[in-house]
Amino acid sequence: MKKVLAIIVLLVFAAVTYLANEGLFSKVLVTEGEMPGFRVMGIEHRGPYDKIGPAFERISAIAKEKGIEPHMIGVYFDNPDMVAEDSLKSLAGMIVSVEDSLVLASLPELKPLIIPAGHAAISSFETDGMASMIIGAVKSYPKLTEYVAEKGRGEDVNFVYEVYGEVQTQYVMQFRD
Repeated sequence: MKKVLAIIVLLVFAAVTYLANEGLFSKVLVTEGEMPGFRVMGIEHRGPYDKIGPAFERISAIAKEKGIEPHMIGVYFDNPDMVAEDSLKSLAGMIVSVEDSLVLASLPELKPLIIPAGHAAISSFETDGMASMIIGAVKSYPKLTEYVAEKGRGEDVNFVYEVYGEVQTQYVMQFRD
C-alpha cells in the first residue's frame, strides 16, 4: 500500500511540476497596444474551438508542400458563450506575404483573410508546445474578456485571434476603431 501511495504522490508531483513549467501558475497580464495587421491564408473550421487541431495540421502540411515557412495564426469568429459549440466558426491559418498568398490562392480549400492593423487588448503568454498554448488560452481569455468589459469595449471587439511564435503566443482581442 505504501508503494502505491508513493507512486501516486510521485506521479502527482511530476504532473504538477510539468504543468507549472508549462505556465499553470503564470500570471496573465493584459495590455493594450497596436497590432500590425496580417494577410492570412487558412482553412475554415466549424465546431468546437478545441477541435481545430486537424485544420492546423493540414495548413502546416500545405505550407511544407509549397516550401513556405509558416507563421501560424488562429482566428476565432464567434463568442462560445453565445453560439452553439457545433456552429462556432474559426480559421486555422498562416500569416503570408503577398507573394505567398498568390501561390496559395489557387488552392480552393484555403480562404484568404485580411486583419487590418489596429488597437487591441493583448495577453502575451510564454509557450513552447501544445500544453502551454492550452494553458495560455484558458488563462488569457477570461482576463481579456474581463479587461475589455471593464473598459466598456466589449461591443467594439472585431477580431479575436492567437498569433503563435516560437516562445510565446499572443492572445488578442482587436477593436473596431
